[in-house]
Amino acid sequence: MFVIAHHFIKEPEAFWASAQNALSSIPPHLKLHSVYPSSDLKTGTCVWEAPSAEEVQQLVDSILGTMSKNVCYEVNEEAAIGLPQKRMEEARS
Repeated sequence: MFVIAHHFIKEPEAFWASAQNALSSIPPHLKLHSVYPSSDLKTGTCVWEAPSAEEVQQLVDSILGTMSKNVCYEVNEEAAIGLPQKRMEEARS
């Protein structure tokens, strides 16, 4: 499933540095597809592929929770426009 993570960032410099450093330690069952920071770096939206929104929520809160409020939710794939191609299902095939 696809999951959106919205980040409302209190400490932009620390947040984006921590997010960049965490890229190499994303668990293999989660896939970060896209990152969309706002021009002022105070908000961001990410597109994940994951078994559940709760798993993404736990991950981003554990890494970034002191620097941002994070809101994660499952995408309604039937109503969505422009989703990336799923990669996790391809890897299992």
